[in-house]
Amino acid sequence: MIIRDYVIKEVLRTFLGVFVVLFLIILSTQLLRSLSAVAEGKIALDFLFSLIFLKNVASLSLILPLTLFLSILLALSRLYKDSEMVALSACGIGPGTLLKSITIVLFSFVFLEIGLALVLAPWANHKMQYAEESFKAEADIELITPGQFNSADNGSRVLYTEDMPKPSKLSNVFLHVTNGDTSSVMASQNASIVTDKRQGARYIVFRKGNRYDGTPGSLDYRFIKFENYGVLLEGKTLSTIDFDKESMPSYKLYGSDKLKYIAELQWRISQVLMMILLAMIAVPLSKSAPRQGRYAKMAFAILLYIIYSNLLLVAMNWLRKGVVDPLIGMWWVHIMFLILFLALFIHQTGGIRGLKRRTHNVLHHSEEFDDLLDKG
Repeated sequence: MIIRDYVIKEVLRTFLGVFVVLFLIILSTQLLRSLSAVAEGKIALDFLFSLIFLKNVASLSLILPLTLFLSILLALSRLYKDSEMVALSACGIGPGTLLKSITIVLFSFVFLEIGLALVLAPWANHKMQYAEESFKAEADIELITPGQFNSADNGSRVLYTEDMPKPSKLSNVFLHVTNGDTSSVMASQNASIVTDKRQGARYIVFRKGNRYDGTPGSLDYRFIKFENYGVLLEGKTLSTIDFDKESMPSYKLYGSDKLKYIAELQWRISQVLMMILLAMIAVPLSKSAPRQGRYAKMAFAILLYIIYSNLLLVAMNWLRKGVVDPLIGMWWVHIMFLILFLALFIHQTGGIRGLKRRTHNVLHHSEEFDDLLDKG
């Protein structure tokens, strides 16, 4: 019990330090990308901090497996470096006991990872995409400059307004629309921008104006006088947003026969499985000689994580393209790393016989213990 609590405490303390470092790195990266998106006009400035928050929530499901993996590796490596594992082994504490202690920590983080990968990350992606589409829907309004010709839809629409007393009010405005060989011109003293609350569509409503329809170069024009005339602004309506698969709730992906949705669901589940397997692999991987130091296996551990995550990406692309059957899907990657764990663990314990021998307490072999004392 004491040894188990000691190992858990070491892992959690190391986890906190590693998490802070990785989170700050991700935070700075997301900040730069978000500022770039604002500068390019892809997102509103008012949404900047919310965007950074949502991006970091979405990235937590990827940070957590790496953080736990490195935390277990560093915590157990310190025990080897300070020769504490030698003392623990003398008391009958072997890799099996360490694995049980790590399983207790892992059990707590599994539920957190499930919530992040299957619920919070899709929710954050949904919010981000909705904000981006909302900004696109409002982009026509924000890009209208009084006293200038405002072109849209590859020049097929040209809007001019003399003044904008309010963000949604236009004065002395006309709109020229080209549709093939014909063109239309709407003009009025006043116009306003109106939003359909049911569909989210935006219209320019001309008040008491005129419309002219005809073919350029021809004298055959039609003149219409109107009280109110609405023209749909360019852009998507918020009710017809086609959300990406990353933004879809997990329950909507379940049971789908579309490969891209199957691949997305398996990717989310794979993040949980990756965290479990990496945490287990960290136990035999942490074994090192005292002279090797605490960070001796860091480079190999990071390389192992990169290989694991990249193999999952390859498997996901294969599944999307139909190269592999959905039953095989991305599971073959996890089977490979499960075999790797078993190979490392059996090697560390010296095979099946070594595993059985190390589960016995050394006090059961008092004659061997006395011989060690005599030699000392």
